[in-house]
Amino acid sequence: MDHSKVMKETTEKLGGKEVKIEGLQNGYRITVKENEEKLKQNRRVGGAFINLLKQLEKAGYRLPFPFSWILRFWNRYSKP
Repeated sequence: MDHSKVMKETTEKLGGKEVKIEGLQNGYRITVKENEEKLKQNRRVGGAFINLLKQLEKAGYRLPFPFSWILRFWNRYSKP
Protein backbone atom coordinates (compact mmCIF):
# COMPACT_ATOMS: atom_id res chain seq x y z
CA MET A 1 0.00 0.00 0.00
CA ASP A 2 1.26 3.49 -0.74
CA HIS A 3 2.59 5.27 2.39
CA SER A 4 1.48 8.68 1.07
CA LYS A 5 -2.13 7.70 1.85
CA VAL A 6 -1.38 7.56 5.61
CA MET A 7 -3.15 10.49 7.24
CA LYS A 8 -2.48 9.72 10.94
CA GLU A 9 -0.57 7.04 12.82
CA THR A 10 0.25 6.02 16.36
CA THR A 11 2.43 3.30 17.91
CA GLU A 12 1.85 1.89 21.39
CA LYS A 13 3.59 -0.77 23.50
CA LEU A 14 1.20 -3.33 25.01
CA GLY A 15 3.09 -5.81 27.15
CA GLY A 16 5.59 -7.53 24.86
CA LYS A 17 3.80 -6.38 21.73
CA GLU A 18 4.00 -3.21 19.68
CA VAL A 19 0.78 -2.08 18.01
CA LYS A 20 0.80 0.46 15.18
CA ILE A 21 -2.47 1.95 13.91
CA GLU A 22 -2.48 3.97 10.71
CA GLY A 23 -5.44 6.05 9.55
CA LEU A 24 -5.57 5.86 5.76
CA GLN A 25 -7.71 7.81 3.34
CA ASN A 26 -9.83 4.72 2.66
CA GLY A 27 -9.66 2.81 5.98
CA TYR A 28 -7.31 1.69 8.74
CA ARG A 29 -4.22 -0.54 8.94
CA ILE A 30 -3.29 -2.31 12.18
CA THR A 31 0.16 -3.87 12.58
CA VAL A 32 1.12 -5.98 15.62
CA LYS A 33 4.78 -6.87 16.25
CA GLU A 34 5.80 -9.53 18.76
CA ASN A 35 8.76 -11.67 19.78
CA GLU A 36 9.62 -13.88 16.79
CA GLU A 37 9.83 -17.16 18.75
CA LYS A 38 6.49 -16.56 20.47
CA LEU A 39 4.96 -15.67 17.10
CA LYS A 40 6.21 -18.94 15.56
CA GLN A 41 4.74 -20.90 18.49
CA ASN A 42 1.37 -19.12 18.16
CA ARG A 43 1.32 -19.85 14.41
CA ARG A 44 1.92 -23.57 15.07
CA VAL A 45 -0.93 -23.65 17.58
CA GLY A 46 -3.19 -21.73 15.19
CA GLY A 47 -2.27 -24.05 12.31
CA ALA A 48 -3.11 -27.11 14.40
CA PHE A 49 -6.49 -25.60 15.30
CA ILE A 50 -7.28 -24.86 11.63
CA ASN A 51 -6.33 -28.44 10.72
CA LEU A 52 -8.65 -29.74 13.44
CA LEU A 53 -11.53 -27.63 12.07
CA LYS A 54 -10.84 -28.91 8.52
CA GLN A 55 -10.88 -32.53 9.71
CA LEU A 56 -14.12 -32.03 11.64
CA GLU A 57 -15.79 -30.45 8.61
CA LYS A 58 -14.49 -33.21 6.33
CA ALA A 59 -15.87 -35.84 8.74
CA GLY A 60 -19.32 -34.28 8.37
CA TYR A 61 -19.61 -32.46 11.68
CA ARG A 62 -21.55 -29.21 11.57
CA LEU A 63 -19.30 -26.47 12.94
CA PRO A 64 -20.90 -23.77 15.13
CA PHE A 65 -20.95 -20.21 13.74
CA PRO A 66 -17.68 -18.74 14.98
CA PHE A 67 -15.70 -21.83 13.94
CA SER A 68 -17.28 -22.14 10.50
CA TRP A 69 -16.61 -18.42 9.93
CA ILE A 70 -12.96 -18.81 11.01
CA LEU A 71 -12.49 -21.77 8.66
CA ARG A 72 -14.15 -19.94 5.74
CA PHE A 73 -11.98 -16.87 6.36
CA TRP A 74 -8.82 -18.99 6.58
CA ASN A 75 -9.61 -20.81 3.32
CA ARG A 76 -9.98 -17.47 1.51
CA TYR A 77 -6.92 -15.98 3.22
CA SER A 78 -4.60 -18.89 2.45
CA LYS A 79 -5.39 -19.06 -1.29
CA PRO A 80 -2.52 -17.82 -3.50
